[in-house]
Amino acid sequence: MLAPPFGAPRTSLGPAPRRPRKKEAAISRPEQIAPLLARVAARHGLPPVVLPAMLAEWLTGNDAAPPSEALLDRKAADFLALARRLTAPLDDLDIRRLRAEAAAAIAAGRLGEADKALAKTELHLIGNVNDLSALSAASRLRIGENRADRAALSFLRAAPEAYREAAARYGEASALIGLVDIDRSREVALEQARSLARISEDFGGRDGYDAAAAALRRLLDGLDSLEDTVAFAEVQEALAGALEGLVQVTGDKALQDEALAHCRRGLEHFDRHEAPALWRALKLRLGRLALILGKRQQDEMLLEEAISAFATVLAGWDRSNDEALWLGAEHMIARARTVLGSRRNDLALLERAFNGLNRVAGAVDRSREPLRWAELQDQMGSVLAAMGERYSEPVVVEEAIATFAMALEERRREAQPLLWAQTRTAQAEAMLLLARRSKDPELAQRALAQMVEAVETARKADRGSIAAELQKRLAIAGEQAGRLLAK
Repeated sequence: MLAPPFGAPRTSLGPAPRRPRKKEAAISRPEQIAPLLARVAARHGLPPVVLPAMLAEWLTGNDAAPPSEALLDRKAADFLALARRLTAPLDDLDIRRLRAEAAAAIAAGRLGEADKALAKTELHLIGNVNDLSALSAASRLRIGENRADRAALSFLRAAPEAYREAAARYGEASALIGLVDIDRSREVALEQARSLARISEDFGGRDGYDAAAAALRRLLDGLDSLEDTVAFAEVQEALAGALEGLVQVTGDKALQDEALAHCRRGLEHFDRHEAPALWRALKLRLGRLALILGKRQQDEMLLEEAISAFATVLAGWDRSNDEALWLGAEHMIARARTVLGSRRNDLALLERAFNGLNRVAGAVDRSREPLRWAELQDQMGSVLAAMGERYSEPVVVEEAIATFAMALEERRREAQPLLWAQTRTAQAEAMLLLARRSKDPELAQRALAQMVEAVETARKADRGSIAAELQKRLAIAGEQAGRLLAK
């Protein structure tokens, strides 16, 4: 059975019925949440009542933490996408009226009323037909699209069970559309997988990513990379994203290799002119994964693949079309060049890396994004230090030390102890390099003391991999300083 009768109680395709609640608790910490909701609503042009209605289930309960601004931005985008669909022009006056009622209801924060209006729309489209298979192709398509809108409506509610209901409705919509419009049916099935992935993205845990990955693999089984090039690439990109999400949740880094393989397969027969935005997204994801894996595995071929991917994207990209994403790509290629340039002692690569980081840093407003600005200063300091290893003149190393000092103006010990410790360690290593060059034992002692302090701070804040890595670097620095002091 493809779908339950319209308006009837839901079957196993949907979530379990929700139990009636006792009296709901008041929204927690309204003094924190109200300004945040107002700011996001104003930024996206939403009616003030919309976000509180969408987040009602999230915000109720004494232990409810305020949602992140990134999540609110995603929910605002969800609302705007559905509002555009509900107000699209239609020939049928009755359907147009019902959908206008639904649009007005969501704008007023009355999500239940909106769903009733869309349920009436389905009943109107079915008419007196008892056997759905007897409907015309056009009717099946319109009913399927309406069911997809009801899925999007369920998805407005920021709650895991609402997302599961949305996924079930998207599945029903895809089945209803079926062979009437195979491309559209696949698009809706992809929305089903995306709504499942958002369960994990918005609420944590791995269940959503696992369900999304399973749904996407089923979709791939029905696609051909040559005949369905764009659809195949889109599903591969989404599956790589779900696997990356699982890495974040589970720590299973082997999934990154699998995600990279999906990106490669998606791009194999895919021309950028077929769907430029999708091609760019796949290339950027591939480049990021190749950089992560190349750095971890010390694989120069992967690092070259990352640089090539980012360079290909940047070569045909008008920066003004999406400044933020362009800067992100420029940042990533600079990082890849830094790693590969350091491994190969390649000054040309390191200089290009520094210039790229400098371009990105010049576009970052320090007052608005102090930690991002500091991250870029830290990375530029590392590139300068690597370049200083290869220059006989001390000026580049001195510039590296000064650049690390600028990063430390924002990476303060009391607020970001681990970031502070990492930058202080890198600065101390540059100081030790300068001490060795100038045969300055006093500077070497200061550098070593600074590293000891940084490692102790890292240990107090984190007993994991960061502190362990800094400890190894301290041991190496100790040997180098010891040799200098022994002379």
